[in-house]
Amino acid sequence: MRVYKSLISAIAVIFFMTGCGSGPNALTNTQGPVGSGANSSIGEIYVQNVVIAKGTENTATVVATISNSGLIEDQLVDVVVENPAPKSVVFSPAGNISIPARGLINLGINTQSPHVDLIEFSSRQSSFVKITFVFKNAGILDQSVLVVPNTGIYAGASPVTSAPASAAVEGREIIAGSLNGISVTVLNGTRRAGFARSIADTLQVQNMKIIAVADAPNKDTALTEIVYGTDMRAKAESVAKILGVGVLVEDQTLTSSNLIVTLGNDAPFSIS
Repeated sequence: MRVYKSLISAIAVIFFMTGCGSGPNALTNTQGPVGSGANSSIGEIYVQNVVIAKGTENTATVVATISNSGLIEDQLVDVVVENPAPKSVVFSPAGNISIPARGLINLGINTQSPHVDLIEFSSRQSSFVKITFVFKNAGILDQSVLVVPNTGIYAGASPVTSAPASAAVEGREIIAGSLNGISVTVLNGTRRAGFARSIADTLQVQNMKIIAVADAPNKDTALTEIVYGTDMRAKAESVAKILGVGVLVEDQTLTSSNLIVTLGNDAPFSIS
């Protein structure tokens, strides 16, 4: 009987250890603050304990634990905040934020962690705003999250970027809020299958209205072209900034869309 009880105890320990070693919370890295933040997932990506930590100034930072249970690294390539939108969203370090395979990152918890900072963000503390995470592999994830003061467990969650002017040095600035409702047609001028749809989906996250996605007549277009209608040059420049490429061409007769983006071979596979 004693041997039997010992065997049962050993099996129980094995099951306990197995349970603790699975799921997004059991990866080897240490998680960030565990508060009343939002939790959701898409594919192999789990986004947990999401809040927006805001101080007395009109700047804030996104706090979250993002874990990847898959065997392939993923990347956070874009973040959009709405209702209200900040003037800009700045990634630090510059470029995409990597989420390692079978690992996690703590976003925004201190100055050493990767940051997504919101500049000129007017939302009040204790209010809820919509936030959209765009991952290179997993896709698009929407959440409604709470704006909290950067005190208590969020005391270290302060923006590392204080103004858009420093974005070129400290991070990547993404135009936010200024492209709401702009209508865009996206044409694929390359031989990359599904390329126009992928770019259109990312532009749509910026609140642009996608009118059409189709192939361009020329499948070997060298340079990306952005045709804009009357009084739309500033919007075309913003889209060119998001894409990282784009020759601007004015067409005052354009009525089907505010902008027509024809993707060329110079366009990046993903927006960074």
